[in-house]
Amino acid sequence: MIDNDFDHVGFITRDLDRTLDFWTKQIGLEATPVVERTAPWVEQMTGIAGAKLRIAHLFGKDVHLEFLELLDRDPSEATPVNSAANCTGHVCIRVDDPVACLARVEAAGGRAIGSLATITEGALAGYTGVYAADPNGLLVEILQRKQ
Repeated sequence: MIDNDFDHVGFITRDLDRTLDFWTKQIGLEATPVVERTAPWVEQMTGIAGAKLRIAHLFGKDVHLEFLELLDRDPSEATPVNSAANCTGHVCIRVDDPVACLARVEAAGGRAIGSLATITEGALAGYTGVYAADPNGLLVEILQRKQ
């Protein structure tokens, strides 16, 4: 039984400005305003101690990409969501019950990267989410479906 919806694919990039220039000017996607996120939920959800992010969402016909830049961090430093240190990606799914979904991920051999967190700012304020890894290490953002 499939009870989730595809939401977006996200990538960590070393230079968000350069990435946005490429994806908007060369590919033609439209970007939302770039935002910085440093609230406690960011560290909790991503599993990165002291996480500070610059985030942009880009949209096109049937396309939703998210690009994240880790701030105040050596780009070669490995982190749970940046183990390759260059353009590591994740897939985001929307679910009705993030707690139950995370339990299914763990029962299938995956693992939580962060812990369930409630987003406290921006367009998704009030949503609950967590980063997890599938049994092969692929990052999955589990995000509550809009109620």
